[in-house]
Amino acid sequence: MHANPLATMMLLSWPLFAALIFMRMERVNAAIWSLLLGYMFLPPSFAIDLPVVPAMGKYEIASLSTAVMLWLGLGRKVVERDPMAHDARPVMPFSTKFLVFLLLISAVFTVLNNSDALVSGISYRPGMQISDVVANAMLQLIELIPFFIGFSLLSTPHQTRKLLVALMIAVLIYSMPMLLEVRLSPQLNTWIYGYFQHEFAQVMRYGGFRPIVFMTHPIWVASFATMGFIATLCLTRAFQTNARMMLVICYLIILLILCKTMTAILMAALAMPLVLMASPRAILSISVVVAIGVFVYPVLRLLDFVPTEGILGFIDPSQPERAASLKVRFDNEFILLTRALERPFFGWGSWGRNFPVDPVSGRYGAIADGAWVITLGSRGILGYVAQFGLLISPIIIMWQRSFALFRRFDKSDLLMIATLTLMLAVNLIELIPNATLTPLTWLLNGTILGHAARLQYSRALRRRWQREDSDALAKKEGLRPAL
Repeated sequence: MHANPLATMMLLSWPLFAALIFMRMERVNAAIWSLLLGYMFLPPSFAIDLPVVPAMGKYEIASLSTAVMLWLGLGRKVVERDPMAHDARPVMPFSTKFLVFLLLISAVFTVLNNSDALVSGISYRPGMQISDVVANAMLQLIELIPFFIGFSLLSTPHQTRKLLVALMIAVLIYSMPMLLEVRLSPQLNTWIYGYFQHEFAQVMRYGGFRPIVFMTHPIWVASFATMGFIATLCLTRAFQTNARMMLVICYLIILLILCKTMTAILMAALAMPLVLMASPRAILSISVVVAIGVFVYPVLRLLDFVPTEGILGFIDPSQPERAASLKVRFDNEFILLTRALERPFFGWGSWGRNFPVDPVSGRYGAIADGAWVITLGSRGILGYVAQFGLLISPIIIMWQRSFALFRRFDKSDLLMIATLTLMLAVNLIELIPNATLTPLTWLLNGTILGHAARLQYSRALRRRWQREDSDALAKKEGLRPAL
């Protein structure tokens, strides 16, 4: 993979683009679009690898640039009509702080437990060094930047609506190059950045092409389109049920079909009736069930409670190619899960140590697709519990505080918050077969947690008001003697 100088130039100059975005836009919108545009258009599967610091790819540079602009206080100041703008900042729950700490400390234990080199025939994989602790911790903190941005900036309904609108517009913008690649074949990354970011066989489906544009894989593009589609459904039901929005929905349905990714099409088909017809309480409850199911999936897989043979038997008669592909995924999952159990607590670390290797050819004996099996193999049970616990905890905390949620917000606000939990749940499902853990996942995650934290603040404030009212009543003449 040989990128042209433009790819390096784009990554190096992105902080300047981010500064321009912040100079032209309101602060919250600028943060959203700085992350989105970097995710959409920076070169994928390519990084600037300098000494000492970890390799910096599109995710890291877009997140760091946004964080620096916010830290510098850039962004146009406008008069917000947000009724919650003057509320106290949300306070992160202790459980979340503990999971973040666990995620960082797991990197230390993983390095300390994998200092040995692995030699198998002609294959040599080096041991991890103390310097890897710093690099892994830095990468983990950079990965969580969108999470902290969502938590601190987007945790009111007014700001959440900006996020949903931005997702809808972003997918509509991205649909132009997507349709171009469906028609002409995926060549944009090659034409502009000088390399193709994946295997070309992966973009061919059902006698045509799947768009990949400037993302890692066609599945990432389809997942992004699904997020924009769900956001559009929510905005249509909550605010603008008119002919124009219905046309946008129809257009995005066609776009999703042209993506030719069955996981994304299935997720969109399941989400559509929920967002358009179900109550926010039902959407939140379904999201909780999905989140817990994803978290315990490795245990179910290990105990053979997942009906893999039944799933393959159901798909095979109508789509034998998809069934064969899914069987390969299931087989690789089992191989990698078995490998992970050899070092269960802290994992194998990096350098491909979590893969079995053929000692004769030196080739890996499996392919890692799902984010869960990659995390479990490289970071062990400790890292898996920390990362996936952090991913699902906002939905669970929101469900625990649902009584305060439904008392505080009106129907439109409730629908937006519930839709965010559904979008995150959909992304969590995709983490089982794929590794679609992106900055948008963490941005949704932090936004949901911020809403839940504000509910805790409102409950504490209401208790304080009740105490003050009781004290005031007790001071009234004749009341204290009577009590």
